Amino acid sequence: MAALERQDIALPAPPVSADAIPLSLRRRGATARQVLAMAAVGAVVLALFASPDLPGWADRLGDGPVARSVQPIAQGWDRAMTRLGLTRPHQAVRDAVQRMQEWQW
Repeated sequence: MAALERQDIALPAPPVSADAIPLSLRRRGATARQVLAMAAVGAVVLALFASPDLPGWADRLGDGPVARSVQPIAQGWDRAMTRLGLTRPHQAVRDAVQRMQEWQW
């Protein structure tokens, strides 16, 4: 009886895009409405918990009319978030990063 050899046929790898995201995952992505909703949620979270950085950002805008109107709004928003205690997580993260930098690891 003749022995039959099984030939292993290598299947080609599935195509990937330039950013290495498989096409099957890319096809199941979010809709434009979902992306807009995620961006809006991110902006609200940043506005609530990253308010200590807003006055500095507003100061870097320069001396134009937009900057002059944005600076008091940013400072007022930061004061309001401080009164509500929403700047504590921001400060806790900064303190943790400072401690890690002192470890020099």
